[in-house]
Parts: sequence; structure tokens; C-alpha cells
Amino acid sequence: MKRLQFVLLLSIPICWFFFKLLPAYTHPVDMSAINFIYADNLEQLKIWLFNAQRTTRFDDSPNFLYVFSLWLLMHFFKLTAIKAALTVSAISMMMSVYLMQRIVDSRFFGINLLLVGLMFMSTQVWGGVLGDEILFQGMLWLLAVRSFWKHRYTWLMIWTSINIFARPDSIFLLLPLIIFSYVDIKELKERDRKKFIFRRIQKTILFFVFPSLLFFSYRYWYFGKILPYNWLHISSTTDKHFMGFNIASIDYLKHYFRFYTLPLIAGIAFYFIKAGRGLQARYYAILFSLILIPIIYTCTFSQEENFAYKFYYPIYLGLILLSLLFIRDFRSITQGFTTAVFVFFFGFKTAFSYFQNTLQSDYNNEFYVASDLAQIHNGKAVVYNHTYLDWLTEWQVTYANGKHSKDGQVFSLEEVATSSPDIIIPKDTVGIKKISDKYDIFSVPKSSRTYEIEAKPDNSIDMFFYKYAHKVPVKKGDNYTVLVWKFGRNYNDIIKSLALHGAEIMK
Repeated sequence: MKRLQFVLLLSIPICWFFFKLLPAYTHPVDMSAINFIYADNLEQLKIWLFNAQRTTRFDDSPNFLYVFSLWLLMHFFKLTAIKAALTVSAISMMMSVYLMQRIVDSRFFGINLLLVGLMFMSTQVWGGVLGDEILFQGMLWLLAVRSFWKHRYTWLMIWTSINIFARPDSIFLLLPLIIFSYVDIKELKERDRKKFIFRRIQKTILFFVFPSLLFFSYRYWYFGKILPYNWLHISSTTDKHFMGFNIASIDYLKHYFRFYTLPLIAGIAFYFIKAGRGLQARYYAILFSLILIPIIYTCTFSQEENFAYKFYYPIYLGLILLSLLFIRDFRSITQGFTTAVFVFFFGFKTAFSYFQNTLQSDYNNEFYVASDLAQIHNGKAVVYNHTYLDWLTEWQVTYANGKHSKDGQVFSLEEVATSSPDIIIPKDTVGIKKISDKYDIFSVPKSSRTYEIEAKPDNSIDMFFYKYAHKVPVKKGDNYTVLVWKFGRNYNDIIKSLALHGAEIMK
């Protein structure tokens, strides 16, 4: 109980910073928007799949349990999708700190404090996208790792099944834990080994194979397929692939290792080389499960939207976990030194850089524009990248970039204009003049700081955030283009809303 109290006490500032530093205006990425759409459909449309009447069909959510958690908070506690996402992420972070405490299981205050600090950095780095399920998924991974580390095979099977329900590709990360757990047979006498294997197989079928078969049967019956679409692994750019690997993803991974986690990697590699076979198999299991396999897996993702960066989180957890275990179990001076270097020269620098970027999102003008447009009903929009329109409004939003369709077809502006949507948000200005007879062209500021006059707060804490947010100068002329249909019934309401947010018509 004392350990739980310690975690809760140190997690309070983490949760406070989490809600303070992750404002409701953080821009969602592709998978985050999908999570919101799916949760809203569960709550409003009362259906357990995407709206089949949409012109563009969506796959089911990339993380079913995360969306189900959002829906529970939205349905029973009447929270908005934004507050539900923040609540789930905060609870996931507190649970992750607690689980790491239980895995490391150290009485040394310095190790516990270091662990909380390292996990706080992860809230800044991986929690910076609203609606992203990575912190929730990280908690599920840690639940399985804890069961493996404590030699609880039944719970390892249960948490593995739950991880697969959330994200089917989690099996790649957890399979080494299952395989290495059979090393326990070496500690048994010869007469007990057959009974041990029989019980393990029995538990595997009962708590892993059978639930997984039921889940995938449900997926095939309901969605017509077993696995989600693999559009994240398909790049529409000219990136060359070598044996299924994406060159851009490999470059991003090298950048992440060099500029973010190099000290931790150096310390862990040094200790594995130094100890060699002297280390127990459980250390190698975590190495394969949370570090080596994710390294290979992330190199198969498209980097057009930097999607693979979110899958560095298991690598981060593996590096933290092995570092703290080496410090605890072997009093490794080398590991302690490299971990300290990471915290003071890499970790804090990274965390505060994301902190600064997060504060900038408070002035994201796209959020405020979409909030006003939500007052207009029965609207129709065509976009090429994810915007706030698809989850803040009831508009019919169609994606013309082909990322959410099976054939991957990209539509030109001329083709899009034939359907006469109220708004078109293009990815660039190519071909705009060809449809200027049907659409007025508006240039909208991306930051509200370009047209609003702010008053400095009196509160000292708010003043700290105000100053830190304004350290980055606003980019003048950093606008995005919105095309408004001249003959639409919502034309006047739309241009009034855009004008309130600094939009100017382009001639």
C-alpha cells in the first residue's frame, strides 16, 4: 500500500501537468481522428462500426478498447470526446507509473524518483497528440510485462489476449515473452516437467487461443475481414522499399536514436555485451519484445505523416525498464551514468521542446474555425488532410487523398468541385484558379495570435505558461486555404465565420 501511495503522490503533478500542458486544441492526427469518429458513432449513431452511408468507407478503429473506454466516459459520465481522451490518457499514465514501480520493485528513493521523471517525459513526447491511444496501449503492454516478470503465466495469457483485442499487431511484441516464459522449466525436476508443459498448454488454449479465435471470428463476421487495413504500411511517395522496409522510416529511426536516446542505448548495449550469458533469459525477453522487434516493425510504416514515431513508445519503455533493472540488480555505475546523461541532457530537453510545441497548439486557429462552423448544420466538406471538421462538426466530410479508401484514389480539385461541397480545404494551391468561377478563395491564419490582441494574465502560474508560449514568434503569412462554394445555402454563414477568425478573400 505504501508503494501505491508513493505513486499516487508523485503522479499528482504529472496529471496536473498533463491537463495543463495538453490543451483541448491539440491537433489530432489520422488515427486520432478515427478514434473520435468511432467513439462519436458509438454514442450518437448507436452503431458499432463506422457510418456505412458515408461516401468514403472507414475501417474499424486501430484500437478498439481505447475507443470503448472513450465511449464509456462519454456515455455514463457525459464527458466530451476531448475530456474523455485526456482522462483516459491521465489514468493510463498513472497506471503505467504504478506498473513500472511494481516491475522494478526497488526501495531506493532515487530509482523511484528517476522512474517517475522518465515517465513524465513520455507524457510530453507521446501524449502531445490528442486522442492518440499510445499511452493507453503502453499501459496494456506493461500489464503483460509485469505478469511475465513476476512469473504469472495465466495473467500473461489474459493480458496478451486483451492486447490483441486492442491492437492485433501487439502479438509481435508479446510473443517473445510467451516463448521465454517456458525457460522456467529448467528449474523443475524431470518428473514435474510433463505436468508443467501440460498446464501451460491448457492455460494457453483457455486464456489465449480460445478468446483470440472468438475475437477474430467476430471481426470477420462484422467487418468482413480479420485484420485492419494496412494503409499505414503503404507509402504513396517515391520512398524505396527494401524487403518491405521503408527508407524514410529507417532514417527517422536513426534520427531518434542519435538525438533522443543515444545514452540509454549505449549503456544497455554495453551491459549486455559485458554480462553476456550471465544475464537471465528474462532480460533478453524484454530486449526482444520491447526494443528489437519494435525497431524492425517501425521500419515498415509510411513516414508521410510521421506515423511510425508513435511506435517508438515500446522502445522507450524497454530502454527505461532495462536501465532501471540494471541499476537495481547490478548496481551498474555505467548504466546509472548513461541514464543520468539521458535525463539531464536529452530527456529534459526533449520534454520541454514538446512542452513548448504543445503550448503553441492553444492558438491553433483551425480549432476555433471548426467550432464556429459546427453551428451550421447539414454542411458538406472535402478535405485532403485531417482537420477538426470531421469530429467537431456534424458535416459530411470526405477525404480526397485516398488514404481511407481501399483503392487509394486521389481526386483533383476539378473532380471534387463537381460534387459542389460547401467547403474544400486543399493540400496546396495547385488548380485553384480553374474552379474560381464556382468557389471563393479565402486565406485563413493558422494561428489566432496573428489577429487577436491578448492581455497578459495576472496569475503567476498562468503568466509562466503565457511567457513560455510566446517564446516562439508567430509566423506571419502562415495561412491555409479554404474554398467556399458561391452558390451554397450556407455561403453567408460560412464567410461570416471565417471573417471572425481573420480570413481574407484572395483575388
